[in-house]
Amino acid sequence: MEYTVRIRTKNFSAMPLRRSLLSPHRTIVRFGSLTSTANVFPRAVELGRRIIEINTAEAIKISRDKLLMKQCFDDAEIAHSKWKPANDFNLGDLEYPILAKNRLSYQGRGMVKIDNQEQYEAFKRSHNLDAYILERYYNYAREYRLHCTQEECFLTWRKLRRHDAEERWFFNSHNCNWVGENHRLFNKPRNWEEIIKASINAIKAVGLDIGAVDCRVAADGKFIILEVNSAPALGAQGLQCYQNQIKQLIHAQN
Repeated sequence: MEYTVRIRTKNFSAMPLRRSLLSPHRTIVRFGSLTSTANVFPRAVELGRRIIEINTAEAIKISRDKLLMKQCFDDAEIAHSKWKPANDFNLGDLEYPILAKNRLSYQGRGMVKIDNQEQYEAFKRSHNLDAYILERYYNYAREYRLHCTQEECFLTWRKLRRHDAEERWFFNSHNCNWVGENHRLFNKPRNWEEIIKASINAIKAVGLDIGAVDCRVAADGKFIILEVNSAPALGAQGLQCYQNQIKQLIHAQN
């Protein structure tokens, strides 16, 4: 007997994966969703049936919350930006400019670039600091997205900021075009294998089975892991790659 894999997602672009995957066991795959296993398979949980989970609710919780994610990066010694909770008023060794990031935001929403003490004081007066973290801003020229499991990197993109982009201090889907590894402008860093290893370790650090990692790279190859995304946008190529990877993850747990 085979079961339809249940996809629970916060990103509509992953919807085509629904009803496209079968598993020999009841299986739930989460993309940004905190839906409990008992909510999806109530009877099976009650009877103690075997259920395969790809991306546990706990891993999703960690990867969605930038504070929890950064704590995991610290514990795993991931190369990432210096940071601190925004409700800790002592900036310590953070130097301007710094970024204030909403703990639960995505696609750069709620992110504020702070260039000096005056702007920092204004930010503190106008925001709920419990909802933010602060990071040092690294003006590295290139940004990449690496889609990984805990075993491999299987799809990569470079984000190229569009010429008409008004906000030029960050990269996201609204102000960038994305090019694949075979594109002439991909400009793969010399230390690409090191970046892949760090990205896989970031996936492991937050406990995801599969997800995307954003990485910013300087001209000299120095890099930082920015964050892990448990519900990345997926185009046609991404859908096919994720379908194949999910099949492998199910097979590994079979």
